[in-house]
Amino acid sequence: MHDHDVIVAGAGPVGLVAALVLAKAGLKVAVFEKRDRLNQVSKASTFHAPTLDILDRVGVYEEFSRQALHIDRLQYRTVEGGILGELTFDLLKERTQFPFRKHLEQSLLTPMLLERLKTYPNVAFRFDAGYVEAEDHGDGVTATIERDGGRESVTARLILGADGAHSAVRQAAGMTFDGAAYPGFQLRIRTDDSIRDVVPDLGPVTYLVGKTHSVSFLHMPDNWRVILRVPEGISEETALTDEWAVERLAALLPGFTMPRVVDKDCYKARKCLASDGRSGNIYLAGDALHLTNTRGGMNMNCGIHDGFVIANAMVAALSSGDDTALKEAAVERHRVARDMLLPRTDTMVSQEKAWIEKVNGLLSDREKAAAYLAQTAMLDMVELPAR
Repeated sequence: MHDHDVIVAGAGPVGLVAALVLAKAGLKVAVFEKRDRLNQVSKASTFHAPTLDILDRVGVYEEFSRQALHIDRLQYRTVEGGILGELTFDLLKERTQFPFRKHLEQSLLTPMLLERLKTYPNVAFRFDAGYVEAEDHGDGVTATIERDGGRESVTARLILGADGAHSAVRQAAGMTFDGAAYPGFQLRIRTDDSIRDVVPDLGPVTYLVGKTHSVSFLHMPDNWRVILRVPEGISEETALTDEWAVERLAALLPGFTMPRVVDKDCYKARKCLASDGRSGNIYLAGDALHLTNTRGGMNMNCGIHDGFVIANAMVAALSSGDDTALKEAAVERHRVARDMLLPRTDTMVSQEKAWIEKVNGLLSDREKAAAYLAQTAMLDMVELPAR
């Protein structure tokens, strides 16, 4: 007899979505989070159509939507040509019931997921509970959890590692996480609406590409994000000065002056992939499985898709006693990360000129534009079951 059907390590959006799927199916679930509270550091904020569909299925979409900013289009600009045009998500209305994006910081979504999870009596949730190791017995797993200064053993039939890029679950299972850092780092500037005075006719998501570098503008519910890549050789101290940012932006927007700044920070990006999606009865999802740059907001969304797909496959496996489809789901999510997520986000960074030229050709072709938007919305990266 096991203590739980499934142990979920990690209480980010990936782990909490997976736990909700498992709890809704009536399984006995334990969620262990190593921190003493929900993560407030991550700034992931873009939610694509399949993810919105998933949030609706787990019961938090309405509350989420009330706080999130509705994004209906993408704008593209070049230094030489100004505004090239816009692609509207309305082109996807025949493909999804969510033909739009939503913007909201991840740290505002996770409390909604947790409150929803707390309504299920079959869920045990613990903060300050770090996953240490596990022994797979074939018919189940005994996990060692560190909490309150001591260690305890907990048994389950399956474990889902959704515990981030430094995943203790992945490491304990012996799976590697190979990859490399992207050169340089990103500067993120948050401004208020005065950015509209500096950059007229700004779209809610705007990409501006120049000969040597680019900038992205993202409208959030309470601010604008201005994202610049900082090249190698520039220190964070220098990049965080107004002088450096103004010089960098003025090369793309002649005459640029700094709007009112809310705050600034820098972050690095890596691309990594686990050696496998599972080891015995231990499965991976989200940053524990894959990591890439923030362009297009795809990594977190892909992680939520992982959690939803794997959790549903776990429900089916534990109900039927046949884990064939569960193993296949793990292989598929690993394939999606390897063959779609990482190459797609790489292209957005390494081939900006070719990318913007491709977009320019889509502006006059409705069918091709819809196909491109379907890719940016990740509709081809996950197949959700019929409702």
